[in-house]
Amino acid sequence: MMLETVLLLIFSLLLGVGCLVLAGWLVVTHQFATLDGIFLTLVCLVLALVFFLNCGWSLRSEEFRQWWENRAK
Repeated sequence: MMLETVLLLIFSLLLGVGCLVLAGWLVVTHQFATLDGIFLTLVCLVLALVFFLNCGWSLRSEEFRQWWENRAK
């Protein structure tokens, strides 16, 4: 059960960072200036927000907190 939570946390972090990297790449390569680029950048930023909110929710869960306290002992 705890393994699922940790894997979800890692997967969400990777996807969130990937979305931010893609949005940054669109800005750096000036593809942001087109209507399609603006839409794709906004979609990437919203997806990154969703994945990072999922990470925050996982970190605040009671199951993760208990695992972290048991690991520190």
